[in-house]
Amino acid sequence: MELLQLRYFVTVARMLNISHAARHHMIPQPAMSKTISRLEQELGVALFDRYKNKLTLTESGQILYHSLSRSLGEIDSAISIIKNQDSPISGEVKILVRQHRATVVDCIMEFKKRYPKVLFRIDYDQAASNEEYDLCISCERPTKEMDSSLCLITEPLRLVLSKEHPLAALAKVPFHKLKEQEFVTIHKDSYMWRSVVLECQKEGFEPPLSITCGDLYCLMKYIRTGLAITIGPAIAWKDLMHDSIVFVRTTPEISRSTFVFWNGQKKDSRLFSEFRSFLAQYFTNLQNENI
Repeated sequence: MELLQLRYFVTVARMLNISHAARHHMIPQPAMSKTISRLEQELGVALFDRYKNKLTLTESGQILYHSLSRSLGEIDSAISIIKNQDSPISGEVKILVRQHRATVVDCIMEFKKRYPKVLFRIDYDQAASNEEYDLCISCERPTKEMDSSLCLITEPLRLVLSKEHPLAALAKVPFHKLKEQEFVTIHKDSYMWRSVVLECQKEGFEPPLSITCGDLYCLMKYIRTGLAITIGPAIAWKDLMHDSIVFVRTTPEISRSTFVFWNGQKKDSRLFSEFRSFLAQYFTNLQNENI
């Protein structure tokens, strides 16, 4: 198993198209197909499902892709640092942050200690035009142009409710028990709310939405007072928790993955590469701390 072979796999997994991946690496398509087949033979598992000329990652493929994306990012970052040890990093990074706002703040603070000359321009506008940004931190791909991504963290989504709520005493809450509950959510198009709707629809009902609230601190207040409940990410919202609020597992359990997206067609700068690698490692440490 060779490093170049793994890089080829990551590109195919990202693009889900062998022809496009072959052109990206400037090799013939048959060579790319052979490389992927050889990797699958070495691992003894299928990494892709192939149906009518369409590729999708198998569960094994997803595990390998997420792991390699981080590992290769760290390798590239280390190589970049070694090559440019005498050249301090500076410049500007424009980031649209849709998830894990507090985590990104903490990450940038640590990054600035190492590279104080870097200027960050951060926006939290959910409706902002993604083409204006170098990076987007989100659970969903923002635009076609931002065709490259790296999974930062996968965390469970938990039921968030007042400690006095009758369901708070349960170890796990089946979705069918939420039929008569009033919900509050950040906005109706959010990934979390769509996840709630999907699971409730499987149980034959639409979840009653009582309040939409874009401010997380106000949202928590609605929950503390018992006006509503919600579903929230267990790690991202950990620091927002109040003594009168609890996380409860659901049945089935659902989760959310957060990615950093960027335009892979643009030439990558040392600054972007270094920050993405730093960001990935920061989130990896965060997830390990909360396992």
